[in-house]
Amino acid sequence: MKILIIVNESPWGSSLGVAAFRMVGALAGDKAQVSAVYFREEGVYHAQPGRATDHGTPDLFTQWQLLAEQKGFPLLVCSSAAQRRMGQPCTGLYREAGLAEVMELLASSDRLVTF
Repeated sequence: MKILIIVNESPWGSSLGVAAFRMVGALAGDKAQVSAVYFREEGVYHAQPGRATDHGTPDLFTQWQLLAEQKGFPLLVCSSAAQRRMGQPCTGLYREAGLAEVMELLASSDRLVTF
């Protein structure tokens, strides 16, 4: 089963960013395949390095990259949301993607999960 994950929430605005990360870690490689993780709206801040973290919030910028590299799925950032919210281009394994690419992933996925 192929699953597309969409993260709308910032890494610090709620616990949904951490919940998404934990779910993807549990899903990837089992009987499910993660098509991609797509960060949109406030979720694009997951792709911004250098944010301060505390004991309750892991460094999701780095953790997402480690998980994506280990499990082999892309980290996509909504290009229009990134242009509005981020002052720098995506780095590391994160890359900008437009709506057309996400729609193609959605069409080839069996499930969609949003956070």
